[in-house]
Amino acid sequence: MKQISLTDQPRLKEKVELVKRHLSAAVFEKMQPCLFKNGEFLCVEGERAAYLYIILDGRCRVFKTLENGKVLLVCHYEDIQVLGEFELFTDSIAKTTIQALGDFCCLAIPVSEYRELLLADNQFLQWVCRQTCEKVERNNQTTGINLLYPLEQRLANYILVMQNDGVFFSNYTRLSQYLGCSHRHLLRTLGLLCKKQFLEKEDAGYRLKNPSALKQLAGNLFQAQKKA
Repeated sequence: MKQISLTDQPRLKEKVELVKRHLSAAVFEKMQPCLFKNGEFLCVEGERAAYLYIILDGRCRVFKTLENGKVLLVCHYEDIQVLGEFELFTDSIAKTTIQALGDFCCLAIPVSEYRELLLADNQFLQWVCRQTCEKVERNNQTTGINLLYPLEQRLANYILVMQNDGVFFSNYTRLSQYLGCSHRHLLRTLGLLCKKQFLEKEDAGYRLKNPSALKQLAGNLFQAQKKA
């Protein structure tokens, strides 16, 4: 994590102004603008969560280790989003691991030092309550999708959400766990999408050869994911 100056990030000005509406002046002035590089961890499951974060720009993934040793990809977050509120309200031990995907800009505030200040900020607490409700709804939606929709449709949706400049790459073992299928079934489905000319295999991953067809395949899942 590297501290940065917001004066060097003019494109974040509008998002910072949106965040300020949800915080008291006392809390906002304690926020530290930070930059995480691709692959860096914001927090690690089982370790003390030192900071509460508010996403300004970039994406991150949230995952946890299950009792059987498998790693479950819980979700992805981007845009303005509070991270670490559960640890603020409980024992400060991270319940999940959060990892940056690409350059990731956020505001950070040390939890142990400013816990009382945060918990006394009614604006902040109301905002966190609304975001927590949205997270529960999003997780319910994800659970329903994983149970009721075919793998090909769910995979098309995931590719559209996670692609970067028209190229999709992932840890396919973790992705198969997230989608609730075997590694072999996942690779077979990726191969099927290539055969249909929706994707094209490259050394760096899979290029989206026909994004329109992928969107049609994903159907309302893609629109729902964008709204979540």
